[in-house]
Amino acid sequence: MKHWLIAFTLFFVSFSALANKCAFRISGGELIRCGMSKIEVMNHLGQPELRSTESLGVNDGFGHGGQTVESWSYVAVGDIGGEYYLTVRFAESKVIGIESEQVNR
Repeated sequence: MKHWLIAFTLFFVSFSALANKCAFRISGGELIRCGMSKIEVMNHLGQPELRSTESLGVNDGFGHGGQTVESWSYVAVGDIGGEYYLTVRFAESKVIGIESEQVNR
């Protein structure tokens, strides 16, 4: 029973960590999450302060192309207060990742 509880706890903690990497709650309670479109993100956060595009991988000529990832950067107020540097990454116009770091930390 003790081992089962430890295994369950580790699974829950690791699952929670993965879930947090693809969501960020902004002031007002709105959630920015993976799968959202660019329009949805812009409706919640407005125009990004910085945009960048990078190509990942190379087209090898055998039907395996690279992937283009666009990053939008913001300074956003988090739901729990404080400002955060927020980077939202898109592939094929959908959010695929979110990174946040509290300002002055």
